[in-house]
Amino acid sequence: MAESIESTVDCLKGMIDRNGPSYLVDEPYEVFKELVKAGAADRKRAAALLHILVSGTAQNMDAENDAEVLSEKIQKGCGLNRQTADEAAVILHSLYSNDHKKEWEGKELEGLKQFLAEDFTVTWKGFAVWDNGGGTVDCHYEAEIVLAPEETVAKDKELAQKLKKNPFMTKEEIHELFSVRLKKYLDAQFEDYCTEDDYYEPVVEDFGVNLDDDLSEWCGKNGFELVSCDGDGDDGGFEPKFRRGWY
Repeated sequence: MAESIESTVDCLKGMIDRNGPSYLVDEPYEVFKELVKAGAADRKRAAALLHILVSGTAQNMDAENDAEVLSEKIQKGCGLNRQTADEAAVILHSLYSNDHKKEWEGKELEGLKQFLAEDFTVTWKGFAVWDNGGGTVDCHYEAEIVLAPEETVAKDKELAQKLKKNPFMTKEEIHELFSVRLKKYLDAQFEDYCTEDDYYEPVVEDFGVNLDDDLSEWCGKNGFELVSCDGDGDDGGFEPKFRRGWY
């Protein structure tokens, strides 16, 4: 039983490590499902913990220092029997141990600090089709972009909301947030560049001039400095829509 309780605690701690300190209360049903799927708790134990989380009894439970006090609180707040409440109290008391709380305090905003301290690279592959009605040109551009985050990036609205929900976000997750945003922006810019004129094929190789300006604009609005950009473009040539019957 001790090993089983330990596995439950380890699984719950892993969820908090990945998703932030409020995850158990914010997503109780996801907690239930993960406990069962991982084999870290049987359905009875997982259901009891779900009930405790949904009832709100777990709010500020980490402030309690005594498993007996927790058990009484659970019995009163959730109507669970003494045996079930005692087991849940041991789990929660172990989960919110001083060692774990100290570890979580050290992790808070650590990913953001690491992100701000390093340059990061985004590899972007753009694709667009120029179509003049009689044929098409497939346009490709690939670039390796190196960016340096500035301190102001921490005030980014989307990032701030995510950090509020999960202050344990890793630097990789923050990289992904801005990489996806930048790629969407460049996709739109490349599409506009390639399709703006219905009568003249785009010179894809020349998009690099626009790219530098586009990146400078994006960086200014999103809290980054452009370190470098190395890219090149090509196209497959004009492809008539109706080859048959052409002489």
